[in-house]
Amino acid sequence: MRHTLYEFLVLHKRLSLPGIGTISIQQESSQLDITSRQFTPPYINYSLDPGNDSPAKKLFEWISASLGITEWEAIKAVNDFSFSFNSEIAEKKEVIWDKIGTFKKDGAGHLKLDTETSLQWELPVIAEKVIRQKAEHTILVGEKERSAAEMEEYFADTPVKRSYTWLIAAILIVAAIMFIGWYFSENGFKPASAGNNSVLKPK
Repeated sequence: MRHTLYEFLVLHKRLSLPGIGTISIQQESSQLDITSRQFTPPYINYSLDPGNDSPAKKLFEWISASLGITEWEAIKAVNDFSFSFNSEIAEKKEVIWDKIGTFKKDGAGHLKLDTETSLQWELPVIAEKVIRQKAEHTILVGEKERSAAEMEEYFADTPVKRSYTWLIAAILIVAAIMFIGWYFSENGFKPASAGNNSVLKPK
């Protein structure tokens, strides 16, 4: 019976049993583990709500169809299982339900569930940045699509235009310095040499 009830729990995500409560499956999403640089796979946990112990009618219908018994016999089988389960907890203090966890009562007498290792169906996925060398992809140039390789060849074949403006400016500066040097060497380094040396004669 325990295996049959576990199958129902996996299929319907909830299993309510009289005198025990409702066992639910909680699915946790994948998480990023920065330390190990990987994504952990999704996993499931089990939880127990002792306050909700009313079985659904579909549980009896499912057991009836699975075991080939009448619905009344299914109801009796579930009640017998719950009674036996609680009696075992009272005697042994705890009961291990394979693949779900350990059922036991706390100091206040409330039933609680300690789940086993969370179930995982997949392996972790490595979370590393992928750098592809010479990866081919198309880009839009004007109205045409070109590959990255074609654009590399285009820029490699295109001659680089050099600017000679700075060279012309440098030549003009050097020429100006040479002219100033020649001028002062001819006229001397006097304040008057920089002015107009012509003499005005009054009429």
